[in-house]
Amino acid sequence: MSTSKTWAAVAVAASALLLSGCGALEDMANDFTPSSGEVEQVAPSPVAEAPISTGEYDLVESCSAFFAGPLVSNIEQSSAMVAAPLDEERTGIVTEISKALGLIIGKADEVSIAHLEAVRAPFDQALDGSIARPKAVIGAIDAYKATCQEAGFKG
Repeated sequence: MSTSKTWAAVAVAASALLLSGCGALEDMANDFTPSSGEVEQVAPSPVAEAPISTGEYDLVESCSAFFAGPLVSNIEQSSAMVAAPLDEERTGIVTEISKALGLIIGKADEVSIAHLEAVRAPFDQALDGSIARPKAVIGAIDAYKATCQEAGFKG
């Protein structure tokens, strides 16, 4: 038998084995797939998922909640912390910032949520052990401030 015929025979045999293996896998999968009579119907859970936000604040109120108090200056002063691994003290500060932002997000309008999540993301990354960019924090604050001013916030 020539070399090309040998390789062709090997290819045909390999293909046959592969195809038979696929059929066997399909048979095994069917063994584990429940029939319609075996599937237990479960009633929907009475517990609804919590909404991202209550929407209690409109855009200007959300801006006021963020910019009027000490939170924004605390965030700006602490933004450099996200550029390095956190020690115990910094972890506490970053955690408090993330929680404070979460409280505002829980009442904010949808536009503010997007901006506030962008401010919070680098802090959450740092808490997860990743290094983030402090400029991302400042850029997100600046973008949110511009949106707030366009909406009529005068803070």
